[in-house]
Amino acid sequence: MATPLNGSIVHGFEILQLFSDARREVDTALVCKKLSMNNATAHRLLMTLEHVGALRRIRRGVFVLGSEMERLGGLAERHNPIAKIIEPDLQALGTRLNESVMACRFSHHGPTCIAVATSSRAISVNIEVGTLLPLVRSAQGKLWLAHMTEAERNKCLATMEVSNATPIDRVKLDQELKEILADGYAVNLGDNEPDIAAVSVPVFGHAGRVVLTLSVFGMLSRFDPSFVERARSELGTVAAQVSEHLD
Repeated sequence: MATPLNGSIVHGFEILQLFSDARREVDTALVCKKLSMNNATAHRLLMTLEHVGALRRIRRGVFVLGSEMERLGGLAERHNPIAKIIEPDLQALGTRLNESVMACRFSHHGPTCIAVATSSRAISVNIEVGTLLPLVRSAQGKLWLAHMTEAERNKCLATMEVSNATPIDRVKLDQELKEILADGYAVNLGDNEPDIAAVSVPVFGHAGRVVLTLSVFGMLSRFDPSFVERARSELGTVAAQVSEHLD
């Protein structure tokens, strides 16, 4: 029987995951909206995170990340610098494919870019570290969903529908996820942005779980079937190399 999780700790981390390069501060109203909490619960969690140093209040009801997060972040980077370790692999892959390449971890809200190698093309697609990608419309998001258990997938999709009021065609999505799982990779051919495409593959950890996704992305017009197949093959080779770093 699985050990039950502590809901307050989970919700605390969900609040911390609201922060990004584009969102430097949060308040009670935002927490209530994004995480479907009532005002009292959101306020209590924010006060608790401030008390332990994870958040710092800059004005009434508005918080930024606190000094304890900076300390823990630096510690994690020194002891598990996976983003820096895989950067040479991403740079080499980007050079071979002549497109931008990135690696993503999974957060509560979806895949989050942790490392990127930008294409040197005159016209290319770029993305910043820390960018959150959509779950259903991105190759990376669909890949994560495909490798989740049914319970995990249902929870993620339910949360997304509540926070974004986005209807999801589960029959169509479930069929697509089955195909992704069987093929071993996912594609996005203008699903998220009309002119942008991506191919993504999983990176497995020692326990056989997906721990990262790698993807190549660029202008849709350059992602013909021949290039998609080449990208899938090259990504798979690099994913195996990155997996060795994780063991």
